Amino acid sequence: MAVFASGDGTPVGLCAVAGRAYAPGRMASTHQTDARTGGLRVHLLPAHVPAGALGGSTVIVIDALRASVTIAAALQAGACTVMPVLSVDEAMLLAGRLGASSPVVLGGERGGVRLPGFDLGNSPAEYTAESVGGRVLVFTTTNGTRALLHADGAARILVGSLPNRRAVCAAAAEHGGSIQILCAGTDGGVSMEDALTAGALVESLGGEGIGMSGDDTARLCLEAWRAAASSGEAGVLDAFRRSAGGRNLLELGMGSDIALCARADWLDVAPEFDVSTRGLRR
Repeated sequence: MAVFASGDGTPVGLCAVAGRAYAPGRMASTHQTDARTGGLRVHLLPAHVPAGALGGSTVIVIDALRASVTIAAALQAGACTVMPVLSVDEAMLLAGRLGASSPVVLGGERGGVRLPGFDLGNSPAEYTAESVGGRVLVFTTTNGTRALLHADGAARILVGSLPNRRAVCAAAAEHGGSIQILCAGTDGGVSMEDALTAGALVESLGGEGIGMSGDDTARLCLEAWRAAASSGEAGVLDAFRRSAGGRNLLELGMGSDIALCARADWLDVAPEFDVSTRGLRR
């Protein structure tokens, strides 16, 4: 998930302060909302919602396979902050600047594979206390860039996934107002795994007393999630494996990552974008 160019400034002292499932198609939202209207909406792609319609809302960005999970795993493992950037070149430059004052780890991938010269790829299993604890993570991946950049004007930006579902929903509900779920998709197309995760979050947020707005996209995602989850964890895992993103990871021999990303509630952090550092924190 390549997100947020760091800009010209260099953050200082980051460590110190730091088949069963129905896959919805390309359904654009038919209603716009803002913080005054409240309620819950889902957008299956950034292109489905004008950036201005996210202003004043809490936005939960989903890139279910795998960057949302990897970011949360890194923070839970003790990373000081995650600095997501747009390009490989930006990642290298930022890591070089930060490395003068803070221990830095470079993480990221292209096409699912770890980038040359990087310390880590995009597997949540790689992000342990030994590999990232007490360090700044500079992070860039293939998908998710447009979603997080699209949400840059939101009141709050959180990163959500199935593994941190409970934590991110509690954090989103804490402040009330409008909540919008923004799926990253894959190469401009809707992702089944993102839609299923969105449905799981819609269900959990309903338990927090947050109802859906008039748009049917949230309902479609909820129905897809319930269809997959009706067969328990095995049904959810099967749906993730059958998704385009899941098939890509299987071809790369990374099936164990799918299992991690399809398992709910094993991470208890809700990564949030910090406007002062342009990084993500727990």
